[in-house]
Parts: sequence; C-alpha cells; structure tokens
Amino acid sequence: MILPVQAGDLKVTVEGVRSDDGALMIGFYDSAANFEDAIDTSAHVGLLNDKGRLVGVTMRAKTGPQGIAVMDLPPGRYGVIVFHDENDNGLLDVSFLGIPSEGYGFSNNAIGFLSAPSFDKASVAVGSGDVTTRISLTYQVAAARPSPRRK
Repeated sequence: MILPVQAGDLKVTVEGVRSDDGALMIGFYDSAANFEDAIDTSAHVGLLNDKGRLVGVTMRAKTGPQGIAVMDLPPGRYGVIVFHDENDNGLLDVSFLGIPSEGYGFSNNAIGFLSAPSFDKASVAVGSGDVTTRISLTYQVAAARPSPRRK
C-alpha cells in the first residue's frame, strides 16, 4: 500500500519590527544553495527578484509582531530570511563595510559568526503537521530614519 505524501504548514512570526516604515521582505528556501545565494545577493537583487526562492512575500511593516503562514508544504527542510526594507527600495541596505543597516533575521533565530547563519542552522523541518518559527529582527547599525515619501 502506498500512502500519500502529507503536507504541512510553516507559520512564521516576525518580532521586533522597529517602525511602520517600509516593508518586510520574506523569502522561503528549500535548499542550502538557494538560501546562501539569497544572502549573498540581498543587498543587490533583493528577495522579490530572487529566482531561487520557493515563496516570496512582501508585507507592509507594522511595529510589533507580524505573522504569515505558507500552507501545504511537502515534507522537507525550509530556511526563512526576513529583512525590514525601511526605505522601500527592495534591497537590504548595508554600510560600506557590508553590515546591514536595516533589520534582518533568520528562521530559528539562527545567527552566524561574523556572517549569516548556514542553512542547516536556520532550516526548519516540516513534516505532516504545522510548524512554527519565530524570527527576531536584528538592527546592527543605527540608520537614519527613512525620509517620508513625496506624494
């Protein structure tokens, strides 16, 4: 007898959003190569134009926690990257040293040593049930507030 492959839901709560400015850019990845490529190119390409992501979501930023769920994922490991694009330019802004000047975070609240965490540290196992992960944004560099958009 062959049993059908069960799907699960991955629920993500983003915490520590410091302002209502801009958007949260969220990317879901199902491989280490795509996850690492997204990290390498987020300051130049952004997550919306990332061809390696499984799912990409942009939502208006709101101070405090915000959540999203991706439903019916096949069993596997998934890494999630979030950044707070406060100035709405679609990119993760970085200093001249390459240090993010906008908030960012990874599933499992994974952190790396002098770099982003690996897919193995950040990935969440999804099986036949619901899985929840929390991502607390980190703001490394005190950036000037984005200027208001002109109408």
